[in-house]
Amino acid sequence: MTDTLFDPSLLSNLSHPVLAAGELIDSVKPKYYETFGVKLINSHILLMLLSAVLMLAIFLPMGRRYAGAASTEKPVPDGTSNFFEAIMLYLRDDVVRPILGDATNTYIPLLWTFFFFILFNNLIGLLPLEPLQRGLFGALGLDWYPVYGAATANLYVTGALALVAFVVIQIAGIRANGLGEYLKHFLAGAPAYMAPILVPVEIIGMIVKPVALMIRLYANMVGGKMLLLILTGLGVTAFEAMGPIGGTGVSLIVIVGSVAIMVLKVFVAFLQAYIFMFLTALFIGLLVVHDDHEEHDEEHAHDMDDTAELPEAAVQAGARMAG
Repeated sequence: MTDTLFDPSLLSNLSHPVLAAGELIDSVKPKYYETFGVKLINSHILLMLLSAVLMLAIFLPMGRRYAGAASTEKPVPDGTSNFFEAIMLYLRDDVVRPILGDATNTYIPLLWTFFFFILFNNLIGLLPLEPLQRGLFGALGLDWYPVYGAATANLYVTGALALVAFVVIQIAGIRANGLGEYLKHFLAGAPAYMAPILVPVEIIGMIVKPVALMIRLYANMVGGKMLLLILTGLGVTAFEAMGPIGGTGVSLIVIVGSVAIMVLKVFVAFLQAYIFMFLTALFIGLLVVHDDHEEHDEEHAHDMDDTAELPEAAVQAGARMAG
């Protein structure tokens, strides 16, 4: 089993597709740290803890500045705060509010947490932490590199995130509609005798949503890493098969391609964090916004036409993105 991203032993198996695939999958698995034969923690948990610490270091001071300011004065963001606050305001005002409306402030803390936690884990997974740790701990005579890989390339991690989203979505639906109205959603307005058909379909649809969140994030993060591994192996294999001249030519192409893929992976890191947050907001909105707009209709009928279009537009956008 290999532990490193560019372990040369991977390359020797590229001529055997099945064995090479197994080695590539092993390369994205977490490394466990044991004491007396007991698995205590693994590299992906360390990565998530690192992401959590970074988030606390960044966002707690920002929150304290606003909490400590008087109600009449608004703190002026600067430096790092300016960067992150711009992202947070965009997500809240331009992405989530058109979907959730008046419920935005209730769920935006969770949605921000989803976005930045996934983003930080995705970006940390792109950093060359392993060689840095090898150099640092190697100088101390230790062969140790506790943090490497990407936590979001772990199906258990993405599954846990999707499970949290699933629970929040269902609780949001019950809170907004009441348990009775929430259960009626399983009939989708059809007569009760249609329940044996519609209820199982609705339950399957309810489960498929978080499963799609889980697999989408996992597959995108694992796929990019495996593509880099294969390209690296292609360059070294070219040296063995074509000699120094041919191998150098192929390797140059591989290097250019790898740089392009790394740039693409940075974009994918942001995109996947955004998609997970957006779809979670969308699924919450499907259960929450409907009744809010009915009440809004009774109070402000003349405004209904404008606001009613927003959730539908969001649903269509989400459907295209989910597809």
